[in-house]
Amino acid sequence: MTHTGELLGTSTVRVTSAPGRAKLVELPLTPAQVPMGVRDEVARHYQFTDGQFEPMATTLDYLVGAAVACMTGSFGGRLGAIGQNTSNGELTAEGTGSLVVDQGVIRVKAIHVAYTLALDEQVDEAKARRAHDTHARYCPVARSIGACIELTSDLTLRSTS
Repeated sequence: MTHTGELLGTSTVRVTSAPGRAKLVELPLTPAQVPMGVRDEVARHYQFTDGQFEPMATTLDYLVGAAVACMTGSFGGRLGAIGQNTSNGELTAEGTGSLVVDQGVIRVKAIHVAYTLALDEQVDEAKARRAHDTHARYCPVARSIGACIELTSDLTLRSTS
């Protein structure tokens, strides 16, 4: 077991600039480069003109996606510990990142995750709600960015019958 702050390893990525304000990002264990760029509202803020960029997901979109995916995985792990299956689409999540302009720079101010869970009949609803209430503290991305980005979530339960 590692102690707080003890180096576990590193994550190395490689970025190559590309036409249209894009970046091609090589991630560990990912066979293809991931394109990241700008989309319309970001381009307008930075006063890019048509033809200067090809609309695509921004690095901020990937940050929001990483947070929502990691939080969903952490919640799924907590649910698995109480006997709730999540491997067949029982748990879905939709995340929304709130972008703001802060001293002229766009940043993610908040991320909200709306979960929907098809609760198995044998799983105690109170335990599922407790897993939801505590899952973010077990999420590596939430722990990494939670001091500077507000992270919230809600849970809607639906019956499997």
